[in-house]
Amino acid sequence: MSYRKDWMSDAQWECYEFLADLYFGFHHLHGRVHEWGDGIKFNTLQTGLFSTFDFDGLTRAVFMAHARRIRFSIEPCGPRMLALVLYKRSNEGSVSERHPSLEEALKKYAVQLLN
Repeated sequence: MSYRKDWMSDAQWECYEFLADLYFGFHHLHGRVHEWGDGIKFNTLQTGLFSTFDFDGLTRAVFMAHARRIRFSIEPCGPRMLALVLYKRSNEGSVSERHPSLEEALKKYAVQLLN
């Protein structure tokens, strides 16, 4: 069984794989995924995943986003619902085209936070 939608580009598929890894498998993605410009938008009622430690989805999402150069945002989309919006980025271009790697993000933010 393929989880890839017919409309997905390679970049959109990579974003969808990101979500599957974040939720520990496609079978745990309960919600609707759809095209969102060059990226994807996933509407879900599964809101309890996003904290920094015991349900560490927020922390994992940030690390994964930098490691894969995928812009990840959490937005409201309805009562008790979240929209997860993902865009694949590169290491070059304007601010709306690039995304810092994990190494670049650690260098920038660790220095700021530790000083």
